[in-house]
Amino acid sequence: MSAQSPRCRRAFCHEISMSTYADLQKIYVEATVTWPDNHLYCLADHAGMPGLLRELDASGIAWTSLFDGSRERNALEVAPLLFPLDEESNKEYSHLLRWVEEHGTYTSSMLLISSSLNKAELSRRLAQRLDAQVSEKMNVMLRYFDPRIFEALLTVLNESQRDVFLSVADCWWYFDRSGKEVRQAASHELVDRFEAPLVLTAEQEFALLDASEADQVAAQLREMMPDQYLQIPLPQQHAFIIRHMAAAREVGVVATHELSLYCGLALLYGEDFALTPHWQRLLQRVSSGQVSLSDAVANEDGEVEYAA
Repeated sequence: MSAQSPRCRRAFCHEISMSTYADLQKIYVEATVTWPDNHLYCLADHAGMPGLLRELDASGIAWTSLFDGSRERNALEVAPLLFPLDEESNKEYSHLLRWVEEHGTYTSSMLLISSSLNKAELSRRLAQRLDAQVSEKMNVMLRYFDPRIFEALLTVLNESQRDVFLSVADCWWYFDRSGKEVRQAASHELVDRFEAPLVLTAEQEFALLDASEADQVAAQLREMMPDQYLQIPLPQQHAFIIRHMAAAREVGVVATHELSLYCGLALLYGEDFALTPHWQRLLQRVSSGQVSLSDAVANEDGEVEYAA
């Protein structure tokens, strides 16, 4: 997550306190009953949960970074951290569980994995899956430990690629942009057939980029209009963006910054702003190609400005 102003952080914390968190204990019980010989692990994006490393050290839970042994090994602030969620009765573990629930449900920063592999072997296999190759044989880091990318990856990979990629576990869980728990079944293979790097076609690469556009819009709204945007309950924010991005495209708005502007207008003037006579006339000019949305708004008598 990007740095936020104090006002934005206060609003974010207020909204998150009004929302429902993940229930990691429930998932632990479910996983233990279904796969009694497995371990339940959390793969967390430290960049999305600042302070996690401090909490892990305080709890005494052993963790490892998927960046260990790589050029990024010292970048712990943005590293994917793997640690077990096996049940403990001590106070420190209970505190860690609550902390992860509160800071991970709505920040797109954790996956849960049920696997029979020990932590060292699972970490090794997961680290291999960070390596990908896109068009023109360019090597990139595949940030699948971000649930938004993980979710998109499930639809982008072909069946064979997906089965092999997920095969380190019997089951994966993630929390989508609305904080909803999503379970992804897998076929655990003791002998790993994955070969790094994961080669993505141009079509797969572009599909992943397209899937991230709503997140780019959300980041712009959170940065430029924090007060208005964070008034939307956290579970409803993504649906708001998807709804108004679709409406914007219907009138010919395609550029990401203009999609953000259209969503910003909905924040400022209400969900149905486009149905009012004034905005209908303006958007008709946009739709016909006479003017861009940015220019149309800038040329209004009362120029619309993002809130600081």
